[in-house]
Amino acid sequence: MTMTTFWRTNMTSSNYHTPAPEAQSPGPNAPGRRQRSAEITKLEAELQHTYFPQKSDEDLLDRLNDLLDTFENYTDAVETMGLSHVGRLKEGRALAIVGASGVGKSRSLERAFESLGMNDRKSPFRIISIKAPSPCTLKQLGTSVLQALGYPVRRELRENVVWRKVRDQLKLHGIRFLHLDELQHLTQLENPSDSIKVCDTLKGLMQDEDWPVWLVLSGMPNLAAVIESDFQLRRRCTFVRLDLMTPCANDLQTVQRIIKNYCKKAKLEHQNLPMNELCSRLMHGAEGRTGYLIEIVQDALCKALKARRNMPLMGDFELTFEARTGCRPEHNVFAEDVEWQNIDVRNTLFPEDKEEDEVPQPKKRRLKIVRGA
Repeated sequence: MTMTTFWRTNMTSSNYHTPAPEAQSPGPNAPGRRQRSAEITKLEAELQHTYFPQKSDEDLLDRLNDLLDTFENYTDAVETMGLSHVGRLKEGRALAIVGASGVGKSRSLERAFESLGMNDRKSPFRIISIKAPSPCTLKQLGTSVLQALGYPVRRELRENVVWRKVRDQLKLHGIRFLHLDELQHLTQLENPSDSIKVCDTLKGLMQDEDWPVWLVLSGMPNLAAVIESDFQLRRRCTFVRLDLMTPCANDLQTVQRIIKNYCKKAKLEHQNLPMNELCSRLMHGAEGRTGYLIEIVQDALCKALKARRNMPLMGDFELTFEARTGCRPEHNVFAEDVEWQNIDVRNTLFPEDKEEDEVPQPKKRRLKIVRGA
């Protein structure tokens, strides 16, 4: 087979899944709804549910275990050893997970929390996860925490009152661990004076004499800049950095394992794919963002399943990228006969409309005419 066999022009491959007998007809109120097979639906769900381990997962699990150790040291100091809470044994600590959008921070954390039993209501390490609204203020973030704890917020509260109630409710529910996700949505991070207030609020949770809290903070790289600007907060934190993949040999091999892993899960063949070229195009199209790259692979394989083929084609990736970006064929990194290395994947929807800001021309001064001169 030639490489062109795997592009959109030849997506009528004779390698098909056998049609499932339990295909269901659209409901009477949905005449345009396409038929779905229970078999294909199950494969799609399993494909989208499958987690691919990242190289940072081990570091993340190790840092979380360290965080749990500091909590057990805090409780054991009094309950087992008869020591008083002083110094590091007096306050909570924080773990910050920092990385670009689409690298897989949230999914990695969900997996780690589940592995450590932190989602179990009966666990002493039970954690409450809050995703910061976008955009949001510190007050709105605190209100989201209260709502997650089941506290009815029926009237407007001042910011300091909101966070006092957060500490009270965490104690009332016996919760020592709080995960604040997508903290880059805090508008106050952009203002140096307001970011000080954010740092003080986080330190206040950890330093509460009656009920110190252990924090997991996750967000974009500007979160790290804010933490590093406050030495007191920074020294209470440990970090996990999730980097973008690069077109190096090791990362390209990781992309190849991702494709093979999900093909196996979807019961699809991969042996005839132009693997080296596909991996390079995937890396470029996803900008090295592991989580986003995995989503592209999953969606492309779902297209092959819906077409009842036993193997994915390059055309499946081309159509997936077109749907996700709205690009034209000449700007599609998976299209045949394009210089995909030169495509700006951040500007594919209407690249020809991107113009430099026009410099306003100074108005011409109108000459005053003196009549009768």
